[in-house]
Amino acid sequence: MSKPLKNPPVYFTVVQVRFNAILNLREKYLPLIQDGLRKMGYPVYLQKQAFALHLEGGQGAPQMVPVEQYFFSNPAQTHVFVLGNDALTFQSTDYGNFETFSEAFLKGLVLVHEVVELAFTQRIGLRYLDFVLPKEGEPLELYLHAGVFGLSSELGGESIHAYTESLSLHGQVRLRSRIVLQDGSVAFPPDINPDEMKLQPRFLEGKGRHAILDSDGFVEERQDYSLDNVKSRLVDIHKVIGGAFKKATTEHAHQVWEE
Repeated sequence: MSKPLKNPPVYFTVVQVRFNAILNLREKYLPLIQDGLRKMGYPVYLQKQAFALHLEGGQGAPQMVPVEQYFFSNPAQTHVFVLGNDALTFQSTDYGNFETFSEAFLKGLVLVHEVVELAFTQRIGLRYLDFVLPKEGEPLELYLHAGVFGLSSELGGESIHAYTESLSLHGQVRLRSRIVLQDGSVAFPPDINPDEMKLQPRFLEGKGRHAILDSDGFVEERQDYSLDNVKSRLVDIHKVIGGAFKKATTEHAHQVWEE
């Protein structure tokens, strides 16, 4: 495994495991989970209502139905668990490294399993958002391989915005890679809502022509619940995302992120 960068450009990270639905989560299990996460360092609690697309047995038009989500944050608002009746998500704006990040998530997953006794998992995912902003006076082209710029580099004129997306299969890991080239400050994809989470100052202060690398890796398979299986799948996904990151970025960029 390669050595982690000293100052990686990752500004938001998400890991999620989807499992069998727990329909009486709020009534029976939520207080025990909340107490356990509070003791683990996530005492800030918030309940929100979101909406999910629901298909009624394949009949009729799809409908948006309300779903409850429960948020458990650390006091610094840099790490937050999001619990739904069929998934546990862990979001971070202070990533650190894969080992510490995944360990924190797995502790929360172990707690949920101890309380509700999960039967199976059906999707395991890991997603990174990287903010690639050149040092002052340097072009973005020094940080990204030429293929990242695609047709935008051949059109001439001043590039305002460019977007590419690809989906690839690596064994059992699917990788959806999105790259946005634009001018301005750090931003989030429309399907991610960081809520009240606090970004690191170095990302808030950056502004100019930049790239956002959105790497979303996942494995979809229904398996009996196994902590070892979740660990193994996360390692596999991380390797695939790491390989894609290295192919998209240059050695010069890695040297800058080591400073």
